[in-house]
Amino acid sequence: MCRLGHHAMVSAWGHPAAAIDVDQLYLNVDARWELPYDDARNAMVLDQSARLARSLFDNGWQTVMIFGNSLFDPADSARIVSELHPPAEIYHVTLTPDIETVLERCAGTARRREAVLRHDFDVHAARPHPASARLDNTDLTPEATLRALVRLVDEGAGRLV
Repeated sequence: MCRLGHHAMVSAWGHPAAAIDVDQLYLNVDARWELPYDDARNAMVLDQSARLARSLFDNGWQTVMIFGNSLFDPADSARIVSELHPPAEIYHVTLTPDIETVLERCAGTARRREAVLRHDFDVHAARPHPASARLDNTDLTPEATLRALVRLVDEGAGRLV
């Protein structure tokens, strides 16, 4: 989703959009994924993603998407909201493919071991973000997922304040 091209974004919104991958920001401080999870480092990365989004808005982007697994926690998404609202409208959408689809999509990716994926899937399923719009993209391509996400946002689903 995060790597969809310019054409897909313009087709979905009618204007260019930017996408921020929180994992890419993590890679700036832990290039080999060697460090254990740390709340303070997670907060720093989320703050940086919010500041980057703010900079994009300030420079004319109308739509900025932030992708990240840690954003299912309301305390973590609140960091983004506090930086961007106002002036931005913020929507929270959780992609909810089934576990077999997650495993299939991550097959062959070095740092995506099955046991870890299953664990993370269970954690996220047990603690859904209370304000999130849920989107089952099990049977959707990335482009179709983007179109469905845009429909949800246009309907006001998952709006955070």
